[in-house]
Amino acid sequence: MSRSFSGGGFFRQLIGSSPRAPAYNIGSGPTAANPDVLEFYKSLPFNYHGSAAAQADMVRGRDWVQEYPVLLPLLSPEIRVLEVGCGVGWLALSLALHHRANVLAIDFNPVVIERAREIASLLKLRQGIVFEVADLFRFELAEPVDIVVSMGVLHHTNDCHGALERLCNSFVKPGGYVFVGLYHAYGRRPFLDHFARMKAAGASEEAMFAEYRRLHPELKDDTFARSWFRDQVLHPHETQHTLTELLPLLERCRMELRATSINGYTPVTDYQDLERGERNLEKLGTLALNQGKYYPGFFVFLAQKRKA
Repeated sequence: MSRSFSGGGFFRQLIGSSPRAPAYNIGSGPTAANPDVLEFYKSLPFNYHGSAAAQADMVRGRDWVQEYPVLLPLLSPEIRVLEVGCGVGWLALSLALHHRANVLAIDFNPVVIERAREIASLLKLRQGIVFEVADLFRFELAEPVDIVVSMGVLHHTNDCHGALERLCNSFVKPGGYVFVGLYHAYGRRPFLDHFARMKAAGASEEAMFAEYRRLHPELKDDTFARSWFRDQVLHPHETQHTLTELLPLLERCRMELRATSINGYTPVTDYQDLERGERNLEKLGTLALNQGKYYPGFFVFLAQKRKA
């Protein structure tokens, strides 16, 4: 992938021959990125297979965007997407391979960017996608994009609210969308409490790993399973949130809520009903745990920026 320079201190990473390729700057200055999180995920990133070839096969054989049906109507060839905190690139790669989107994907962990680039090469994605090492609090775009995606990332920073505001104010264009996934304050609690009790009772890391694999038996690859376990149980820092808590922030950023997994992506017409649904997530988490099932307590939402 070639790189050329443009004015204003920005440089452009060309995405194929598209004239819509975003120009960006890695930036510098203050950050709320957590250095302990970076060091933790350098040793074994989340969603990390034993080989790049195995991960390429996963992306080739399955369109991971299908997991998020509200995204599908927004996608079209050449649409510009920024993914913040892309990890090894499973979603960014799916957007480029299966939907021909122009994707710029960033992560502050050089280990995952190296793996993501390797997978892109195996998939022969020489156009349509760029992976870059960057800190979301310092990163700058020359112009905003159509869709900003960030899945399971902002709650690992020291300022989740500030990170979300940056996505909304700095990266997405008027009329564009943000699609964000976070841990839920109620839905996450039973899972965290379960492993906290195990640790307090003196359980070893291997015992907790065995318990996690019992709850989440679908993860067959040992490296892959351990990367999930470390992310879910041993992480050095995460926060949990509710959509109700974030609604005033979205309003300040001129964003309108369009859909959320909390109510199955149905239209949100009653915010009190939404809050009741959020509180019910703790019961769902407890029920899943009692049934020996994995329930991470994760939610996503789609919001659109007002044009005026």
